[in-house]
Amino acid sequence: MMRRAESSRPHGFTLVEMLAVVVLLSLIASVAAVSLARSDRGGAMQSARWGLMNLDAQARIAARTEGCGVIIRSVQNGSRLVADVQSAAADRWSSSVVLPTGVRIAFFDGQVGRGEAAAALLIDRTGRSADRTIGISIESGPSEQWLLCGLTGQFSRLDSGGGI
Repeated sequence: MMRRAESSRPHGFTLVEMLAVVVLLSLIASVAAVSLARSDRGGAMQSARWGLMNLDAQARIAARTEGCGVIIRSVQNGSRLVADVQSAAADRWSSSVVLPTGVRIAFFDGQVGRGEAAAALLIDRTGRSADRTIGISIESGPSEQWLLCGLTGQFSRLDSGGGI
């Protein structure tokens, strides 16, 4: 019967090896966290943009069916959008969109930063409005500029230079 030779060297990992593994795992976790945060901000911006486009489409339809103007306002410091029919009727149409946390929307008469901030978007009884530049921003993150064509209700993204 053969006996195994016993080694005087202990089994296990050294402190340096353990520290190397911890450092590598923390680097991988930090890269993953940054990537997830970016995608979360992009999703919040997209959700806000879709909410605005949907509310605008509903408001234009309501203006035509109700036969009176509709106003879309940014309330609660730009964190919520509200659309109301401008009518004295008790059963008037109303709708609202709560924006994702940290996202703000503002309406402008001209380009964002160059035009005056408009309090609201007015849609007449035919479903038309003035052209507006819309700024969508997120806290400590990117911002977008969109042009709303008042005649058609179509949104076009503006590039950083202000062109279409």
